[in-house]
Amino acid sequence: MIIYVKNQDFPHRTFVLSLSRQDKVARFRAHLLHILYDIGKDDHQFKLRYKGEMLRDADYLGDYDINDNAIVSMIPTDSQMERIYSLMTLASQPSTIDLHTGQPPNIKDALNQEIKHFDKREKYLSDFKALLYINTLVILMAVLTVYWYSVAWTGLLFLLAMLFVPTYTRIGGFVGSNTHWRKYYCVLFNIGAVICLAIALYFSIITWTTIVNHGCKDWMFVDDCSHRQVFSAVLYTIHSVLLIISTVIVCLLLVNFRVETGDFIEKYLVQEKDIEKVVIIARTGRMKERRQAAYDLATLAASSNENKLLIAAEGGLQVLETLTLNKDSSTQESSLEALGELLIVPSIQEIFLRSGGCRSLLTALNSPNQRVMYEAANALYTIVSESEDNKQALIQGHGIEDLAHAGREGKVTCQRVIAGILLELTFNSEIRAQLSSTNTLVEVLTELCKSQDLDTKRFALQSLELMAIENCDLVCSQDNLIEILLDIPLKTLDEKLYLLAAKILMYFTENIETCEQLLNNTSIKESLGLFARSENPVQQRVVARIIFLTLETRSLKIQAIDMKLNKILEYIREHPADRETWDMADQGLSLMNSEDDLSNLPTLTTLEKLKKMETTHGFDTSSSATADSINSSDSDLKKHV
Repeated sequence: MIIYVKNQDFPHRTFVLSLSRQDKVARFRAHLLHILYDIGKDDHQFKLRYKGEMLRDADYLGDYDINDNAIVSMIPTDSQMERIYSLMTLASQPSTIDLHTGQPPNIKDALNQEIKHFDKREKYLSDFKALLYINTLVILMAVLTVYWYSVAWTGLLFLLAMLFVPTYTRIGGFVGSNTHWRKYYCVLFNIGAVICLAIALYFSIITWTTIVNHGCKDWMFVDDCSHRQVFSAVLYTIHSVLLIISTVIVCLLLVNFRVETGDFIEKYLVQEKDIEKVVIIARTGRMKERRQAAYDLATLAASSNENKLLIAAEGGLQVLETLTLNKDSSTQESSLEALGELLIVPSIQEIFLRSGGCRSLLTALNSPNQRVMYEAANALYTIVSESEDNKQALIQGHGIEDLAHAGREGKVTCQRVIAGILLELTFNSEIRAQLSSTNTLVEVLTELCKSQDLDTKRFALQSLELMAIENCDLVCSQDNLIEILLDIPLKTLDEKLYLLAAKILMYFTENIETCEQLLNNTSIKESLGLFARSENPVQQRVVARIIFLTLETRSLKIQAIDMKLNKILEYIREHPADRETWDMADQGLSLMNSEDDLSNLPTLTTLEKLKKMETTHGFDTSSSATADSINSSDSDLKKHV
């Protein structure tokens, strides 16, 4: 499959690689190291990311669902700004700055070894092609020999050899469709060459024997010592030598072809590391060493639960917590990623919370680096989703302010995680009561409702609904929230979002002032009309209830009629999802057409309602359906309204 690689350090270059799903990420990185070497950037340090997930060297591409034509991001870990920072701080902190950049020595050695190997491959193929041309010339000259008919088989062999010879350069790689059969080519050529060599040696020996037996007395080139005989002996001797050399080179090529890009580098990238040594380096190493150690810890933590426990046992939890505050953004990101992996284990999570580690994660949410912010949010989500007790630790101090900052400043992926965290918090009634005393949470949820990401929008709407249950006035006091909610059906087709938005809009009708704001919005008819065009009975009931509650006073009723909200009720009555929905729409239309307001709404008996439904919409109200409806009381209906 073809994979495209983009890198912000090389904006005008897109690297194209050919790999398979069974290849490891380490081999992917090895291919990129070769490309960087060819453009003179072999010291460039990088990580690979696909769909927001960091790729681990020991994993396979298939583990990340990387398919044909995928685009993978190449993230530099040693940017120019970091080198400038190192130069600026060299005088004050000489012991903690490492200006040496590039790949580790063992990786560099393996890369150089592969390059030498592929240079030899290119040279062998170049020499072999030259031999093919020389052999072809010799074959053409064989027409003048005693055994001129040998041109038939040797000519066929070398004609096919020239047609199907592989083409390779170290920079360009193999070219052409024939290169897929290069190993078979080598084997078949050697078989044919050995047969031709045996025949050529036979002709050479026979010819030389004849010449020696004749003696060529007085250098007279006649009979068995003719010029043609001598020419034949010399030519087949030369041909035999050329065939031997060609066979040897093809054997070398066959061995060389067994090595693929990354065979030497991969084993160093995926080799097991000593966790104790990595933790020590992360604690006491220099900037570059800490960066690499943080990345190694993240890789080790992701590989198994056993490694997670070993890292925690070696004091890695405290080291990683310290590295989350490091000024190097790459170190921060890797350490947060490692923490996110470690916190999956409940026992490690408990130790982390007991030591106040949540504070460092919340601090990281204020980082200007988007990836650092995202990794910190991921780690926090792991904490709040595991236990109700963990949620209190998150809102202590300025936790909500930090989450709100990340929700406003983060990109789409970060906002999605933050919205998930806030939803987890609002599920807890005690925390919800605490958060309802300030405006911070509801403000950031309102901002998140503007997101183009459907998951982020859904989480934010669910949280707002829960907050409205706790403190309706706080939610209804948010500027532009009505416009955001009414705008949802105009920008998306997700009916789940429709229902959530409609439920929150219902809270605006409980207060005359906010109800007036709702009716003053010009898009209310269009939006409620789209909300009503659903087969979900709950959604239709919510729309009918919103319109019903706008009829509470005469002034609101007149405004609702002016906005032609009765058309929406008529649509619901004509296309009801169930009988209760029909009843609510009909009740609302009755009120709109009457001179009374909601407080003077006339009450119909159940039998009157059923009779009206039969005549208006043709519902089947016989047998059990009628019995169920009769059992419903007027108080039940008002309760639903």
